[in-house]
Amino acid sequence: MTYALYYYDSCPFCQMVLRTLPGLNVDVEKRNVQKNPAYRKQQQQATGRTTVPCLLITSEQGKEEWMFESADIMTYLQSL
Repeated sequence: MTYALYYYDSCPFCQMVLRTLPGLNVDVEKRNVQKNPAYRKQQQQATGRTTVPCLLITSEQGKEEWMFESADIMTYLQSL
């Protein structure tokens, strides 16, 4: 599994998730949607939403699952 977090710096909910990442034993790629508009476009095309934070979970077979809500994202990542 690979993980990518779509976020932007001034989002307080994104900051909550970002602060939990260093304490976890999981590698999460950070994708800032304000600094790289291609990330925002990718998220919008896949989900119809631009809401952040958003976690992209990609299985070994390439199946993508998108997760919204900071509390859900933190709970999921902490369970790994």
